[in-house]
Formats: sequence, structure tokens, C-alpha cells
Amino acid sequence: MQWTLSVVIATTVVYLFTIVGFTQSFLELNPAIVEFWATSLGQQIDRQCKNASGIKVIEKKYKEATYTTHYINGKTLSVEVAKKIESYLQVRLEAAIEIKKKAQELFLNYSSENHTCDDFTYYDSKDITIYKDRGNLIFPEDLDENSTYNGPNLELYLPLYEEWREHFQIPVSLNASAIHVPTNIYKCAPFLLDNISWTGKLDEVFSKNQGNMKSAWQFFASSAGFLRFYPASAWYNEGMDMFDARLTEWYTSAAAPPKNIIILLDNSGSMTGLRMEIAKTTVKKIMESLNENDFFNLITFNNDSRFVDCDCQHSNGSLIQATSKNIRRVTKSLMEVQSIQIANFSKAFQLAFDVLQKHSPINRSRINLGSNNAIMLITDGASETYVEVFDSYNWYNVTVDKDQTAQLRYARIFSYLIGQEVTLANKNHVKWMGCANKGYFYHIGTMADVHDYVQDYVRVMARPLAVHNISHNSWSGVHLNIPLPKENFGFNTNSRTTEWIRLPSTATKPVLSISVSTPVYDQRDDEINNGNLLGVAGVHINLDEILAFIPRSKLGALGYAFIINNNGFVLSHPDLKPWNFSSFGGNTPMNDYKNVDILFLEQEYNSSDEQLPQLRRAMINGETGHVQATVKKFYGQQLHRVYIQTQNYYYAPILNTPYSIALVIAEHTNNHYIYQTKSLDPQSFLWCSMVIADWDYCNNQRKTTPFFKFVDIINNVLKSSDPLCNKNLAASVAFDVNITRGVHAIWNDYNKEILIANSQKNLDFNMAMVGTRAGVTRFQDFNGQAELDQSNDESCLSLQKLIDLFTPSIDTEYYKKAAVNRRNVWAFSSTIHPDFEDTLNTSYISVAASRGIYIQEHHRNSKKDILASVFTLHMKYDSLFRMLNATTSFCSASLDCSSIYCHNDSVDCYLLDENGFVVVADDPLLVGKFFGYIDYQVLLDMRKKGMFKEVPITDYQAVCIACDMSSENSSASSILNPFIYMVKLLMWHITQITLSLTQFSLVNLWHYIYYATG
Repeated sequence: MQWTLSVVIATTVVYLFTIVGFTQSFLELNPAIVEFWATSLGQQIDRQCKNASGIKVIEKKYKEATYTTHYINGKTLSVEVAKKIESYLQVRLEAAIEIKKKAQELFLNYSSENHTCDDFTYYDSKDITIYKDRGNLIFPEDLDENSTYNGPNLELYLPLYEEWREHFQIPVSLNASAIHVPTNIYKCAPFLLDNISWTGKLDEVFSKNQGNMKSAWQFFASSAGFLRFYPASAWYNEGMDMFDARLTEWYTSAAAPPKNIIILLDNSGSMTGLRMEIAKTTVKKIMESLNENDFFNLITFNNDSRFVDCDCQHSNGSLIQATSKNIRRVTKSLMEVQSIQIANFSKAFQLAFDVLQKHSPINRSRINLGSNNAIMLITDGASETYVEVFDSYNWYNVTVDKDQTAQLRYARIFSYLIGQEVTLANKNHVKWMGCANKGYFYHIGTMADVHDYVQDYVRVMARPLAVHNISHNSWSGVHLNIPLPKENFGFNTNSRTTEWIRLPSTATKPVLSISVSTPVYDQRDDEINNGNLLGVAGVHINLDEILAFIPRSKLGALGYAFIINNNGFVLSHPDLKPWNFSSFGGNTPMNDYKNVDILFLEQEYNSSDEQLPQLRRAMINGETGHVQATVKKFYGQQLHRVYIQTQNYYYAPILNTPYSIALVIAEHTNNHYIYQTKSLDPQSFLWCSMVIADWDYCNNQRKTTPFFKFVDIINNVLKSSDPLCNKNLAASVAFDVNITRGVHAIWNDYNKEILIANSQKNLDFNMAMVGTRAGVTRFQDFNGQAELDQSNDESCLSLQKLIDLFTPSIDTEYYKKAAVNRRNVWAFSSTIHPDFEDTLNTSYISVAASRGIYIQEHHRNSKKDILASVFTLHMKYDSLFRMLNATTSFCSASLDCSSIYCHNDSVDCYLLDENGFVVVADDPLLVGKFFGYIDYQVLLDMRKKGMFKEVPITDYQAVCIACDMSSENSSASSILNPFIYMVKLLMWHITQITLSLTQFSLVNLWHYIYYATG
């Protein structure tokens, strides 16, 4: 689902707010009066904000300071970051290969032991904790010889430890791996126990790998169905556990190379009732086993053959990419397929081969190790073998030696015979098609057979690579790890809870990951077993660990990074929305989060420009380079504001992977360090009221508390010759700390003056802040912190526990807002506490005003202005509302406004920010809302007058919740159909008239509307 919406931005606003006034028709308001109010209010706010913030004092210090600006080369930086990530991922790849080698060695030397559950146990991840009745947890030491415990086997007990939560988010055990068995497989089945037994010694290589990877999940997914993962943890799944590792992207992409698949579904008259339901389930299970590297399409056939997906825009009679969106669309069309007529197999196979050969022509000049083309035939029987069709379309000869030829198959045929009651002849014909074309034959008699047999085709397509021992390492797209339950308790799938591992609510955030996996083969030297796929070994990688290599300090306020794969799909991007925040807990995955194209998130301002498609192609091709583009970007907590920005994209491939990374630096913000070659003075700190960004300064030396240790780190880095130390960042921190020194005294003095004056004309400030380019934030809480004893370590440490949660200055919404506006003006925004709507207490509304300080770049003889720091003031809403009313109570001598003012009941006043959102209104419930929702016609008029500019932007990740429109009326109601349609037509006309009147805004018929910028 996608939404195209229009948002507005201010064009010629001086103080970044707009006054809008409505008056009753009997009150005439001169537009010049509103303009006078806007100018007067702007001047008052500007004067008081300058005095309260101390911004003029710091601006003067910047002008008088001697400093150096160091330009950061984006192209060089992107290559450096890509190399670091490559080295990090290489360690994970080597770990996966070690698991593979160990597994192949273990199987080669293993002899079946015919285990049963009576003589063999394993750590079942669904039941590795022990409980008393009523859900109370017990430990083995709680039991004595007189105990009457009837729970799980004591040998299955595995203690889980909290100390590794930092790395894995949940309690784990590094002493063993755990096993997950799909629900449809009996956990005591002999074949399952046999495979679990020989993989038991994989714990040795798991433990060895763990020394190099502190927070990586390692796994072996067996073709027998189970998943062995390390470190062990309890398995949580809400409701029925339907997880099967063999259907995951990381399994299917590693098990076999990318596939081109045509699914032929027989929908002739004999495929009715249960047979058709089983057939449709089989089709869905096949599509579930595909990944984004595969291509497919679905054809139904009876007398005629047709594509189920008739949307020619997507399929056009060819193969389509197996993205989640395409699979979901085809699945929806599949549900509408009905049985009719008789089956024409010849016509169906001819169409299938034509489509495959159009996508991947036959290459008769070489021998393929194994075709990656396949036709999945799903039918309840065939009257003959149709050998002539395969002879014409699928069988072809190639020369092996001078006097020797070999007959190959262009595509494998996998035949699925549906239904329990089938004739022997029909069965033999369908079986012959699969076996004669190097595929496989499956008899699907029941729904249970679908889950047991359908994914076996992957093992067949993987065998040629296995026979020739060809390594095939696979890197997955992005996927979510959601290890934590919404109840924040333990992880067993039943209703019992483990109180001892109760989790904080903050731990429920899903984790974005990628995986590297590699197939594990049977290497026994005999014709029957050689080349069988034993499973897939691999490592899950937390994307947050990869993103840690991106030097946030070097990208500037509006800079960011993103990573895509060779299909152009996003792995990481600040605007990626992988889960639906409207759901409980905010951890319901979005349908298509795995297949979000980079052009969905990066949208050019002029649609005719081709810079971003060029960027996408270059990154897919693994190139290194630079592109500049003007784009439309969202910002703000709810991403409901937009700005236009020219950005520089520096991109580089992450070698030995299908990934590429791009670093994005805004053209008008600085990718510079501003510094002096001067040590950091500990006396410059008022460390109770200051936050330093937790960035890497030297060999993973980060911010520390107490601050005197951090001072040592900075000064040591300044003196260091270690190339891994970021001396420019350390010097920039020292410069910012020194230059903002003394701002606390200004804030304290102003606060005392305001308290003494106690004037209704003054703004009441809650907090003052200054954030710098190097990640230094100084702040002052005007509600009591002024008297805080800076020398009291205990009180400061308690405060630090709170302020350590602060976001680095350049990542705050206030800093970004000042950077977006690019002007030496105050930019406004409102923050509303969740309790406001219940209490209507305006003390829950805070208004923030932000303004940047710009200095000149000292590099390459440039005079470019760069953003050095941002001052932010949080003021009480009531004081701003009071100032608005006071300002509109008078006007100049040449203007008569004696009976018109904002707190008059006949006048409605609004103060808007640069994006058209309400900052102040007579009705506080309207604060924070988009003015277009309040009166669209007025906003449209302001846009026509050039005060705002409309910017259409498409949200390709939007979610539309479908409503159930089904009717419960009986079929007898069809008699009334003519009358129903007449009523519907009448209602449609009424709706259109109402909508037109709403857009015109009837209020304008008896209201005068005036507005002006300030």
C-alpha cells in the first residue's frame, strides 16, 4: 500500500510563524493590523529568546576565536566504512564455513544408532525450563527423593543467564545449543533423533566461534526439519508455532542457486472440492519457499492456459520477482481460481516453456551443472506422458567430447499428484513427467502431506552443486528477530511464565538482522548418498553492530547512511519502517519491510531527474562514486513534516557481499570538524549540566562517567599518534566545550531577572539548551536546577543517570529543525504530553524555539557558512499564549484596532509554524495539528499567495487497514437490487455535495479571514 500526500513548507517567513485571524462578519479587520501584530510579536520573541539563550554572546566568541575547519572527504570515508564492515562480515562468514566443515566431518564419520526418546534427550527450546503446578518455577535442587514432580524430564533443564542480555537481548546459555522442532514433526521420530544426535558436537565449533563474535546467533538448520541454534535460549512463539527453518530466506537462498519457476495448476473440472483446496495450499507453500533472488509465475490451465496474475503492469506474461508484495498479490488471485472444463496439458507446458526461455534462453554451447529452471505441475492426474512436448521444448543435446554427446534438460519438472483416490495409470503418467525430466514426483493426498513434501524440491535442485562440491555462500536480505514476548515474561509457547527472567518493557523492540549461510552436503563417496543436502549452516548478524561502524560524528546534522543489496532493496535506512507502530507493543512486522526499494525512500524533488536511479544502478553493480540530488525528505518524530534538500551521496561496495553502503551529507550542512589545537580544561565542565555524545574517540574509547576520566581520554587522544584515534573529533569536542563555557551563568542570571521582574509580558522558559557539531550539549533546567551543587558528586551522578539518556545533539529534532531552516531565525515546534487530552491542562504543552549559529568555513579558500551549534529554548505554552493576546491588544497610531484583539470571543487567532502546524490557538486541543485539517480553504489561499509551498510526497510504506464489507443479508434481497442501486446513487450525490461545501468551508461565508507572516 502507498499513500501520496501533500505537505506544505513556508516560503517567505521571517520569524518562521504565521498569524491567522478569523473575525465575525460585523467586525472588519484591516489586513495591515494582522501584519503589524505578526511583526511586533516576532520582534518581542526574538529579543527575549536572544537574551534568555545567550546566543549573541556565543556568536561573538565564535567570531573572536581562532579555529580550523577540517573538511571530511565523503568518497574516501565511504570506502573506509565499507572496508571495516567487510572485515566484520568476513569473520561471520568464516564462522559459518567452520560450522559447515564440522557438520560435514561429523556426518561422514557417523553411524546410525536408532535412538528413541527413552535413551536420548536434547534441549528442546520450547521446554527447557521446569515448572511446578500453577506456573511456579522450580530448580533441580528443589527436588528430593520424595518429590511428586510430574513435569518435563529433569535432563532437559537448562539455566539461562542474564549477563548476556546486553549481547542477545534475552537470557541465554553459552553451555549448549538448543533445538527447535516444527510443530508438524514428531519430536521423538527416529529419523529426527538420529540427525539431532550427530549434530550434537557442533557445540564445540559454536563455542570456539563465540570467542570472535560476542553477539552472533549461530545455527545449523537440518533438511530433516529441526534447527540447532547457539547460544541456547527458550523459544517464544505467540499462538501456534508455525516456524520451519527450511522455509526461511536464508535457508532457501543458501540451499540452491536463484531459481526461475513456473507453477502449473490444473483447474479442470475434476479438481474440485478438497482437491482444489489441497492444490491451492501446495501452490502457497511453494511460493513461501521462494526468496527475492527467485523469479516465478503461476499459470492455471483447463482448455485454456492463463496467468493468474493478470496485471500486465507487473507480469506481462513473463516471470516476476518473488518479493513479498508479488507473492501476496498472486496468492490473492489464486483464491479466486475455480474448477471448470477439461485439462489441456500440451498447451500449458508449451506456454510454460515459452515463458522460461524468454527469461532464460537455452545455452547449447556449454553444460550446466544443473538447471535453475523448474516447472511445478500440480494436478490430479494425466491421461498420457506428453513425451512429444518435452522432446520439443525440454530435451536437447550438447557435445561432451568429439564423438560423444549428452542429453540435458532445460527445466526440471516437479510433479505433485493431488488426491487420495487416483488411478494407477494417472499416477504413473504424472510420475514419469517428474522422473524423466530430472525433477521429482510427490503424491499429496492430504493437507499434512503438503507440509511434509513440498519443500523437498529445494534439496533436488541443490544436488548438482553438492555433487561437484561447489561452495555457495548466501547473504540474506533484512529480516526481523523478535525474540521477546509482548507480556515481557518467559518464552515458552504455553501459558506458563518464567518469573525469574521477567523482562523490562523496553526490551521488546524487534531487532533487524541479516544472515550469512552456506549449504552442508553429504560427502560420502557413493552414488546413492553423495550430494544430498544435509542442511544449512550460518550466522545471524545484528544490523545495529554494522551501523556502529558508521561515523555519525562526520555526517553532520542532516546526514545519514543506508545499505542496500544487489536487488536495490533496503537493509538499513533511517526512514525504513519495518514494524507497525499502531499494533500492540509496536512490534508487528510490516508486510513488505524486506522488499522496500531504495527509490521508495529517496524521492527526487523533480521527478524528471535521473540522479537517484543512476545511484541505484551503480550501487547494485558494486561501483564506487558520488551523486548529488535534490530530494524531498520527511523529518520530525511522526515524519509528518517535509523539507527540500540537496544531498551528496557517496557510495561504495562492501566487497565479498551483495551489499553496498551510501553516506549521505546535506549540501548546506557541514561535513567538517571545527577545532583548536588546545587541550581540554577540566574547569570548562559543569558536568552536572552537560552531555557528551557517546562516539568512538580512539580504539573504542567512548564517553565515560565521571567526566574527569573523559577529560583524560580527550587530552590523551590529542597527544596520541595512533592512526585509529580521531584526533579531529577530540579537538572539536575540546573547542566546543571551551567556547560554550560561561553559558550557564547567562542562563542563571536571566532566570533570576525574570523571577524578580515577574512580568506578564515575559516568556516563561522551562529549559535552555545548546548543542554543538561535536556532540556537546549544555542545558539548564529553570525549574530548580539552578541551585544544584556542581561540586556534589552524589547529586551529579544521580542527575547523570537521567541525562545519559539524551540523544547526541546533532540527532535531536531541535537541532535538525534549525539545520533544515538554514536561517538565523527561531524555528518553533510544540510538544504535547500524552496526559494533556485527559486533563486539558496547558502546562502539559511546551513550545520549543531553535536557532543556529553559523560560521565561515576555513578550507579551500571557501566562504561557505557551516552550522556550528544550535540554541534551543523550551517555553511554557501559557506564556506564549499570553504574549500573543497582549500583542494583539494594541496597534500603531495609524491603525484602529480598539475592538479587535485575539482574546475577543468574536476573533479566532492561530500561530502557525513553517510547515503549517498550529503552535498557539484559542482552543489548545488544536495545538500540534495541521492547519489544513482545521481550514483547508484558508491554507490553500495562503499557498496561492506564496506564503506556503505544497510538496507532494509518496509514502510507499503506508498501511491500509481493510474493512470487512461482507453482507449477512440473504440472497432474497437481490430482488431489491434496482432500489438499492438508486439509493446508493442518491447517497453518492449527497456525499459529493457535502464534500464540496466542506472544501469551500461554509465558515468563510460569514467570517473574514486575515493572515500575515512575522
